[in-house]
Amino acid sequence: MANVEKNLSVETLRGIAILLVVVGHVIGSGPDGGMKIDFPHPLRYFYVWIDYIQMPLFTAIAGWVYALKPFSASSGFGSFVRKKALRLLVPMAAVGTLYFLVQYLMPGTNNKGELSQLWRIYIFPYTIYWYLPSLFLIFVVQWWIDSRKWMDTLGKWSICCVVALVFSRINDVWILHEVPDLFSFKGALGQLPYFFVGVASCRFAVSLCSRPAVRRVLLAVALWGIVLIQIVWFYPGKYASLSMLLYPVTLIPTLFLLLASKWHNRFFVWIGGYAYSIYLFHGFGTSGGRIILKMMGIDAIVPILLSATFIATIGPVLVDKLFNCSKMLRMLFLGRR
Repeated sequence: MANVEKNLSVETLRGIAILLVVVGHVIGSGPDGGMKIDFPHPLRYFYVWIDYIQMPLFTAIAGWVYALKPFSASSGFGSFVRKKALRLLVPMAAVGTLYFLVQYLMPGTNNKGELSQLWRIYIFPYTIYWYLPSLFLIFVVQWWIDSRKWMDTLGKWSICCVVALVFSRINDVWILHEVPDLFSFKGALGQLPYFFVGVASCRFAVSLCSRPAVRRVLLAVALWGIVLIQIVWFYPGKYASLSMLLYPVTLIPTLFLLLASKWHNRFFVWIGGYAYSIYLFHGFGTSGGRIILKMMGIDAIVPILLSATFIATIGPVLVDKLFNCSKMLRMLFLGRR
C-alpha cells in the first residue's frame, strides 16, 4: 500500500507540473510571446512563480521514475540508449517538425521560422522541444554514474549533486555563453541537479525526510525561494540575476519536500498519466486556442487563458488515444513501441 501511495503522490505532482507548463506556455515567457502580456500584469507575476518550479519539478519526477528501475549492467548501454532515443528523440524530431510546419503555414502564430532553417531544430534547442534532447543527455549521464556506482550512497550522491550544481552555475555565468548549444546540452546542465534530486528522493527518502530536524531545515531553506521570487519581480536587473543564480539552493529542498509528500488527487493523477503527450502536443493547443478565440472576437485575457489551457490539455489527451491505435503513429509521435 505504501508504494501505491507514493506512486499516486508522484503522479499527482506530475499532473500539477504539466499543467504549470501548459499555463506558462499560454501566458508566454515574455511580453513578446504567448498572450503578449506585459509587466506589471498579475499573470506576468504568476509566470515568475511558474518559471521557478515547472521544469525543475518535471525533471525531478523523471529522476524519481528512473530510480524505480535500478541500473542493470546486463541490459547494456546500447539497449538503454536505444530505448531513450525512441522515447525522447524520435518524438522530438517528428512532433518538432510538425510544429515547425504548422507555425510556418498558419497565420497569426508567433516566432515563425524559415524552411531553410528547418534542419536546425534537430541540432539546436527549438521552442518547447529543447527539453527532450536535454533529458536524453541527462539519462546518459545518470547511466554512466550508476554504472560506476557513484550514487549508491547518500554521501556519493551529495558529491555528484555539488558537481552538477557547479556546472549548472558555470553554464549560466561563465564561458559557456560563447559555446553553441548543440543538442541542448546547456539545458541538460541546468536541469541535471534536479534530476539527481529525484533519484535521491527515491533511493534515500528515509534518510532525507524521515527526521523532523532534517525536514525543518529543508523547509526553512525552501521558504527562502519565496523571497528570491519577490526579488526577481520587484527588483529586476542585477538583484534579480543574482537571485536567479541562487534558485537551485532553494529549489533542491523544495523538490525533496514535494516528492516526500503523500498527498494525491484523482484529477491530477489522471492528467499526470498523459503528461508526456501533453508536453509534446500542448504547443498546438496554446497557439491554436489563442488564434481561434481572437478570430471569434474574444480578446479578454481570462477567457483566452482558460480556453487555451483547456484546449492545450485535453487536445493532447485525445491525440494520445488516437495515435495509440496505430503502431507507426504511436512510435513516431509518442515514442512507444
